[in-house]
Amino acid sequence: MPIKQTPLVAQYLSVKQKVPDAILFFRLGDFYEMFFEDAEVGARVLDIQLTSRSKDGVPLCGVPYHAAEGYIAKLLKAGLKVAICEQSAPEGGAGGSSGKGGAFQLTGLGDGRAAARGLMPRQIVRVITPGTIGEETVLVADEKNFLLAIACGAQGFGFAALEVSTGEFLTARITGIAGAREELARLSPRELLAPPDNPQIAELLRGLRYPLTRLEAAAFDSSSARFALAAHFGEGLGELDDVIAAAAGAALGYVKENFGGNLSHLRPPQAYQVAEFMLVDETTRRHLELITSSDGGRSGSLLGVLDESLTPIGARTLAHWMVYPLMEIASIRRRHDAVEELFDSDLGGAPSAALRQIGDLERLAGRIGSLRASPRDTLKLSQALGAVAALKAWLSERRGETLQDLTGRLEAQPALAALIDSTISEEPPVNPRDGGAIRRGFSAEIDELRALARDARGVIAQMEAAERERARIPSLKVRYNQVFGYYIEVTRLNLERVPADYERKQTLVGAERFTTPALKELERKILSAEGGLKELELQMFMKLLRELAGHAGAILATAAAVGEFDALMSLALVARRRGYVRPAMDAGGAIKIRDGRHPVLESGMRPGEFVPNDLDCDPDERQLLLITGPNMAGKSTYLRQVALIVIMAQMGSFVPAVEARVSITDRVLTRIGARDELRRGESTFMVEMRETARLLEGLTARSLLLLDEVGRGTSTFDGLAIAWAVAEYLHDATRAKVLFATHFHELTDLARERPRVKNLSMAVREWGSEVLFLRRVVEAPASRSYGIEVARLAGLPASLVARAREILGNLERGELDETGAARLARSPGGPVAPQINLFTASEQRTLDELAAIEVDRLTPIDALNALARIVERSRRRE
Repeated sequence: MPIKQTPLVAQYLSVKQKVPDAILFFRLGDFYEMFFEDAEVGARVLDIQLTSRSKDGVPLCGVPYHAAEGYIAKLLKAGLKVAICEQSAPEGGAGGSSGKGGAFQLTGLGDGRAAARGLMPRQIVRVITPGTIGEETVLVADEKNFLLAIACGAQGFGFAALEVSTGEFLTARITGIAGAREELARLSPRELLAPPDNPQIAELLRGLRYPLTRLEAAAFDSSSARFALAAHFGEGLGELDDVIAAAAGAALGYVKENFGGNLSHLRPPQAYQVAEFMLVDETTRRHLELITSSDGGRSGSLLGVLDESLTPIGARTLAHWMVYPLMEIASIRRRHDAVEELFDSDLGGAPSAALRQIGDLERLAGRIGSLRASPRDTLKLSQALGAVAALKAWLSERRGETLQDLTGRLEAQPALAALIDSTISEEPPVNPRDGGAIRRGFSAEIDELRALARDARGVIAQMEAAERERARIPSLKVRYNQVFGYYIEVTRLNLERVPADYERKQTLVGAERFTTPALKELERKILSAEGGLKELELQMFMKLLRELAGHAGAILATAAAVGEFDALMSLALVARRRGYVRPAMDAGGAIKIRDGRHPVLESGMRPGEFVPNDLDCDPDERQLLLITGPNMAGKSTYLRQVALIVIMAQMGSFVPAVEARVSITDRVLTRIGARDELRRGESTFMVEMRETARLLEGLTARSLLLLDEVGRGTSTFDGLAIAWAVAEYLHDATRAKVLFATHFHELTDLARERPRVKNLSMAVREWGSEVLFLRRVVEAPASRSYGIEVARLAGLPASLVARAREILGNLERGELDETGAARLARSPGGPVAPQINLFTASEQRTLDELAAIEVDRLTPIDALNALARIVERSRRRE
């Protein structure tokens, strides 16, 4: 059945044509309505009732206008755009907000209750997208909200990341799809902008699920982009190559079109080089649980342990440092210097109090710079600037270079705070259109209008008394009616006394009615007092807001310094509480850690419960450390704690160890855990092999690679062969530092073949029939994998365990060839490994144990005990 197009439906369709890719919030009275496909999507995402207009059968759902921000936030979180269509043209100004002071400034643009009859005109007043929001109710306080534009040219990919809520504008040029994908994951944008029909960008974005907006190719024209950028930023722009200019211009144009309002708070594009930071790729961040834990929350992640910041700016700064660890030793040492000085300072008093009062100064400055701040926001700014002054005073007593730099970047701007305090009332409304925003005594005109609005009858009585005295007519009256307005009434007997400035207005039987210029002015003021008062207050508030917006850049610079200090203070507090030490940084290539600990696991244990471990690794002599031992013994924990310590050191943090020397590491890469990608048709083993192949590219002597259980996703012999070959390749073709954890204890024979391979193992003790995991890393290979013992501990039947031991013995007897060399080390037609061994592996281990006995110190009873142990072990093998 065809849908009847009523005038309202026709108007809706006309508006919808302008925003085909957005959910249209179409204002009808006190509701925003969605129709057709928008209603179906909106009902599903918002979990509200889908209905239809009975007159025309159009699918329909709606939300109350005064509660719209919550629904809009939900749609944005789902990656959708929202277009706001109001019933009347905007009244101007940037101070409007929803009926309860909501986030999106939706009213003040027409309240939907005009008296005009017929179909009201409507227009789109704003398009809200995931990457162009600046409202607190939608933004996540401790996360950045980047809009990322991507251009592509002969120079590679151009990235322009714009954070509308803070004005941050970052640009980078990246060559290669792999590097671009990694940077895309690090920025984690809320929305992507891309040109149409670009095969390189299509390949870059293949399989990714970021909300994507395709712009016309003209939006990425580099010449037009340079002109637009120069017009907006002026001399602060700097030089941009073509591909970066194209991306930056597209981002700026999109924000201007959709964000609206003033954009004076945007900072000029700041270029950065990816090589300036350690590469911690997306897979590694997930394996190490840097930002979020495996369940998606902050708790259980490294950031959850290190983040004790007191402001959202500090939380965002700390997360950024963690994803972008530094590569320059001098910069790292400056952060360490600051943490060290704060480590010994009293941080619980003045600095903590100041930070709590400063709050999210960065996003507050963004709202002020974009003229979207409320009167309460300006009052918050005054309070925050006062707290900045207190923080600056405390920091001025510190001697560290980094802290002194931060002190110099803090601008308290007392004149600005004084201007706010003198202008804004003590308890201002959220919406400046509600009145009451301007402080009493600031404006004589506003005070007079307020008095008129509060006590018009009293003002008229005062005027009546004054006119009686002036005209000497005791019966003179000042009255009002709806036809003639305010008038002075004088009886005919007293007309001779009427002053000369009285103007006749109406003649009655027994009296005359007059007016005066003063009464006309009073009438005008009284009749327009309430509306005029609100309008005048709005004008004065907007004047203040524009004055504050002129200082947005300085406020944002101060906010950045506050965020850095808060992040440093958080690192110092955690280091002091958890016993972390300052790492020594150098460029020598080695990593040496004494009594290192896993910061996240340790945080959930009782003091002293976590077993610490050492590490000694370098590209020249101890390049590849093979770590064997049973499952559950702590291999993966050891790998992760090494990686976390290195990342913490280069982000500027102290580390959980007794002593640590960390050489600059250009990338930390991991292959830990198992997962599949069934939606791509890839098994667990295929995912493992793809990740392993990716990890083998681009390794240098400054890289740190962590491999856990390579080859376990396929058959035993296939997996063992792959693991051996990967280890050989890493030794022979690279100098990267590698921690290679494996349950294939056969790989320990690789140390005989390659000089820079060293064997480590997780110490295990056998006590009767029990196996004890000591969680301690020792410099020796594991004698076996203890998998069968773990299976026994898990409760497998005794007969099954006994048979497994028998089969294991059969397999172990064939692990060496007839020359005594490791079979895995042989190549077809290649030379046999040089060492000759007349004994099997088990016999060789017995000989090694006998050789280790210090006969001169051996008592007879010790000799008998040693012999008994050897005999017992031989019997078990049989």
